[in-house]
Amino acid sequence: MIFHGNIAYKPTEAVRISIRDEAKEDTWQEFENCLTVFCAVEASDEGRLSEIVQKATEEIQLVANRVKVGNIVLYPHAHIFPRKLAKPKFAVRILQNLLKALEDQGFVVHQSPFGWYKAFKLECYGHPLAESGRSID
Repeated sequence: MIFHGNIAYKPTEAVRISIRDEAKEDTWQEFENCLTVFCAVEASDEGRLSEIVQKATEEIQLVANRVKVGNIVLYPHAHIFPRKLAKPKFAVRILQNLLKALEDQGFVVHQSPFGWYKAFKLECYGHPLAESGRSID
């Protein structure tokens, strides 16, 4: 899912697969006028790193250009995806490569911590392109 608007989140508890130890509990991170990309990496993506990163970059760039936004928040959120998830280390590689690919396209990109429960507040602007779903097959 991709949302155009504002997001604030705060890490609350590390999950046993936590990868990013630098997350600070009880510290809110806030981003305005951005695309928030709720994303998960599936087991079927394994072995297709370059292809998945390229397709995801193209889809995100398409939406960002349509709504004229330069800030992107990658928000790992496996809980909303019912399919079998990729191994955490592979998912982190995808996200790291996606972040770099988007930065290479000129976007300012932030990634929320992987493997943390987070409280979040999402404000969606509500225009026709403000929310959309994408699947990279």
